[in-house]
Amino acid sequence: MINWFKYPFIRILIPFTAGIIMAFVFRDALSLYLFDMMVVSVIFSLLLVVSSFFIKRYDRLWLFGILLFFVMMIDGMVLVCLRNDLGKYHISEVMSDYSFCVARLSECIVEKENSVKVVMETLCVANDDGKMIDCEGNIMCYFEKTPESLSLEYGDVIAFITKPEIVSPALNPEQFDYKKYLLNKNITHQVYLNKDSWIDLGDDISNPIYGFSYFLRDYLLRTMYSLGIEGEEYSVAAAILLGYDDELGTELRQKYVVAGAMHLLCVSGLHVGVIFMLFSYMLAFLDKKHGTQQIKQMILLFLIWFYALLAGLAPSILRATIMLSFVVIGNIIKRKGILMNTIAASAFILLLVDPANLFDVGFQLSYVAVIGIVVLQPHISRMFYFKYGLINKVWEITSVSLAAQVATAPFAIYYFHQFPSYFWLSNLFMTPVSTVVITGGMIMLLLCFLPYFNIAVAFCVKMMIKMMNGAVVFIENMPFSLIKGLYIDKIDFVLLLIAVLCLLLCVEYRNKMMFFVLLGSVLLFGISGLSRTIEQRNTFSMTVYCINKSTAVDFTFSNTHILLCDTVLMSNSSAMAYNMENNLIKEGVFRRGHIMSADDRHITCKYLKKRENLISFGGKTMALIDDVMEPDLKLERKIHLDFMIVRGRMKTTLEKLLDVYDVDLLIVDSSVPDYLKDRWKEQAAELNIPCWAVKDEGAFVYKGKI
Repeated sequence: MINWFKYPFIRILIPFTAGIIMAFVFRDALSLYLFDMMVVSVIFSLLLVVSSFFIKRYDRLWLFGILLFFVMMIDGMVLVCLRNDLGKYHISEVMSDYSFCVARLSECIVEKENSVKVVMETLCVANDDGKMIDCEGNIMCYFEKTPESLSLEYGDVIAFITKPEIVSPALNPEQFDYKKYLLNKNITHQVYLNKDSWIDLGDDISNPIYGFSYFLRDYLLRTMYSLGIEGEEYSVAAAILLGYDDELGTELRQKYVVAGAMHLLCVSGLHVGVIFMLFSYMLAFLDKKHGTQQIKQMILLFLIWFYALLAGLAPSILRATIMLSFVVIGNIIKRKGILMNTIAASAFILLLVDPANLFDVGFQLSYVAVIGIVVLQPHISRMFYFKYGLINKVWEITSVSLAAQVATAPFAIYYFHQFPSYFWLSNLFMTPVSTVVITGGMIMLLLCFLPYFNIAVAFCVKMMIKMMNGAVVFIENMPFSLIKGLYIDKIDFVLLLIAVLCLLLCVEYRNKMMFFVLLGSVLLFGISGLSRTIEQRNTFSMTVYCINKSTAVDFTFSNTHILLCDTVLMSNSSAMAYNMENNLIKEGVFRRGHIMSADDRHITCKYLKKRENLISFGGKTMALIDDVMEPDLKLERKIHLDFMIVRGRMKTTLEKLLDVYDVDLLIVDSSVPDYLKDRWKEQAAELNIPCWAVKDEGAFVYKGKI
């Protein structure tokens, strides 16, 4: 039986988290009742205080627990509504009628290939009469890449005339929802500013703590570069030492993902732990006297927070820093806490600062990995014992990786649809090497003023990072290094989470009931996966994707598919992966089909036939119409089309096409320019033909049963 009195922060965190989730799900509805919720919270809090004085009997303490649960849940909802309250003076309310907007850069700029990216906080707008109106709201801004935009810094204030646009939602099934991602970060709009649409006002409105952090980080980055660390080694060093991952290229990042070592490039518990041990060893002389031990702990507390400041106070490092701070404070006051309660306390504090952290994938993975290591690792480690010390140490490191991967597996499959096969091998090598890199890197930065010595240490750090990069390339090239195409829906995800939670409770408390719940959740997970497979085998679908300036029509039948697309898209694997890959995985046809050109005139298989521009699929007849396959004849009997898919820059009128075809639904794909798309929609409305423009309404999906 769990003794909840030992874990007060877990008791608080559970309802508080539930309130945050409810507030994000019912964001618009709950914001209307913000004042009412605040009143209810105050009433329940008063009842909670009163009950603490009058409830003395043990069998009535449940009343106090229920009151505490509701207070924390309501407080979680209130906190989210207060932070996301889109009031009268939000940018969305005033952006339609202003001449220019004034905004502050709320972070450092990120240099992209063709632009400069940064988040801005709006300060005020000027209406047509010249009156300044204070407003709020965050905007994702992309500047044209110029010397002026590259010189911008955190805290700079600019004025611009381009009106921001509301971020578009995902237009394809299962595509990454960028709008939802930004909304969780309280960013509602985006804007592109060319060099003539903005000016730097020369003001600086910055948080001095963050300003100092960014200044010192930039100085240390320049120092590393001046010591000869450059290229991919510089990118990894910047990420692993200072949490600056903007220089990491897509290919290098993917190599670490495949190797299961991406967590090493995110400043987190490992990095803070190494820094703590390094400085603890350097300050060991303070352990000799009783009075100086507290001084040592306070110095260590300052140093780990200073390092967190250098890393930009990211949630991953804040979690580790807060946890370690509790441990250090416990050492100062001579009291030791329970680690699980400390983990919950750090999560509670981070959610108080920003409730949106709960939906950050890095935040979730970070905490789940730590919980898995704390609970599972000791038990996994005891499964085997070797009399040779070196082998035992290898097994101990492996057990840490196994514990973390077991706990994070549901998240990796649900969010990324993949799983690294050789995570245990990469961590076995990379963990000790990365520890040396972090230690050497800190020595290099601390003693960068010493000539020759700093260059020697930098060379050693560079060589160690080169070894790390070589190792991930080796693991990436191993057969079956990454298992892709894994899919679980939300129900499966919840079942897996229940299974992992029950596993943790079974291991920790030897609870038989939890064991049966574990078996039940695994059984339901298997049934859910089997039913989904059966449904996929008995389903066909046609999807017209929305991919910028491209044609992509996918025909899925049972466990295979044919994708018809233009030659430009066929050569752009990244665009195909971003827009279509998740849906192909969901449909169970990932890497189980063929990609063909939409211009092919003859395609024949058991479930699809294409002749010229006509296609027969799933009992439906459709046509791909473009300027190449444009009909120029009239028939005595019109061809009936369930779907007419118009693509490219064809300027034929719909009325002319209706001389040949009898159309049930007109589909305008994303390769059609906007001005022609609008023209097609107008013609369809005049002729009373239903029209679906994928640029406006998202991908068109038609499904049926085999």
